[in-house]
Amino acid sequence: MNGKSKFSFSRIFYNDKFVMLFSVIVAFCIWIALPGNSEETSYAYIKDIPISVPDIGNDLKVFYMSKNTAAVRVSGNSIILRGLSKDDIEVSPDESLNEIESASEKTVKLTAKKGSIANDYTIISGSLDPEEVTVFVDREEEVDLALTYKLNATIAENYHNDGVTLSKKSVHIKGAQSIIQKIKSAVAVCEYNEDLTQTTTIDAPIKFYDGNNKEIDSVYFDRKYIETDITSVNAKITVLMLKDLKITPLITNAPSSFNADNGIMTIEPSSVQIAVPNDETTDIDSVTTKELDLSKVSPGNSEFNIDLVVPSGVRLMNEDVTSVKVKFDADSLDSKNFTVNNIQIVNRPEGKKTTVNTKSISVTIVGRKDQLEKLKAGNLTAVIDMSSSESLSGSITLNANIVLDSSFDCCWPYWAVSDNPYPVIVTVSEPENTDSSDQETSS
Repeated sequence: MNGKSKFSFSRIFYNDKFVMLFSVIVAFCIWIALPGNSEETSYAYIKDIPISVPDIGNDLKVFYMSKNTAAVRVSGNSIILRGLSKDDIEVSPDESLNEIESASEKTVKLTAKKGSIANDYTIISGSLDPEEVTVFVDREEEVDLALTYKLNATIAENYHNDGVTLSKKSVHIKGAQSIIQKIKSAVAVCEYNEDLTQTTTIDAPIKFYDGNNKEIDSVYFDRKYIETDITSVNAKITVLMLKDLKITPLITNAPSSFNADNGIMTIEPSSVQIAVPNDETTDIDSVTTKELDLSKVSPGNSEFNIDLVVPSGVRLMNEDVTSVKVKFDADSLDSKNFTVNNIQIVNRPEGKKTTVNTKSISVTIVGRKDQLEKLKAGNLTAVIDMSSSESLSGSITLNANIVLDSSFDCCWPYWAVSDNPYPVIVTVSEPENTDSSDQETSS
């Protein structure tokens, strides 16, 4: 074995003194190499710095600035600059902002200053971008303005616009007082490009107008001089179908033979225009009136004003037409008295014996002269309907209806006062012979 010791490079790193010396040398070299240790000045460009707006007096507020951020160049030690951010610099309008005393738009200069504990750097003079901004200053005001609407749509032929209902009745406006005071109306603009034939709901943007009906410039909203709680509303455009309908009087106390279209009477107006929803209700084919009691019509009482009956959901297009004049041709009318002996019972109580005690009825008939001349007592029948008298017994008085032969369609019974003009006395009893099929007796 060779007694001379062999050198090992790696072994020296196990020597504490050598490692300490080596570390000092390396640290010194790094310190020399770092530019931060040099005296050379570095530069940085700091951007997106928020422009702060201080409070100003006289109850004024900045509603708008032409720029919201700025940028600036700085110089200093590179290590310091490397850690510098937009949050370390404050940019704001200079003192000229506080000199504004009323609502106005002004150009003010900006200033930049150090805004954090990091201060070992310099803000380069003249490098602030922008150097100035335009501001709008005013007092703040809030109002609630009623909403109206403007309809820019075409209603199809034979249809009717029955109005627009908005989902909101008002709009809340907040912002610059001088601008708000210009606004005199808020209008929901309802635009629809197709012909409307049915009720439709659309989204309607809100526009604002001054006292001359000129639209408020949108720049005030873009710049947030004013803000609103809503920008649009739902607008329900109600569209109804138009129909011209015949007016049909509701005639009571008329015999089944009476024909309302026989020309004996006229109706003014004879028809009316209505508007109805374009749905299942459109099958309505006429408009009726309140009751017209035919039994009160005579040559001396032949004209009547009768109110119309308008069904629910139906709108009369001519709101002045609320009634019609029903006029009978008095010159062609006459009256004649008859004694009716033909008295009949219908719907008599089952298992009961009915006896008509009244032998005859005096009846006044009004009608067109040509038919009245041909009318005989034999063409008249007094009919007693006992369908609602099943529980009655003994001697009772019932009202008879006068029935005319169908050929006499311009004639009718007349009574001026009584609600029970044709009383008939009928006796209801138990039959003597239950096997008898004849349970009705007329004498």
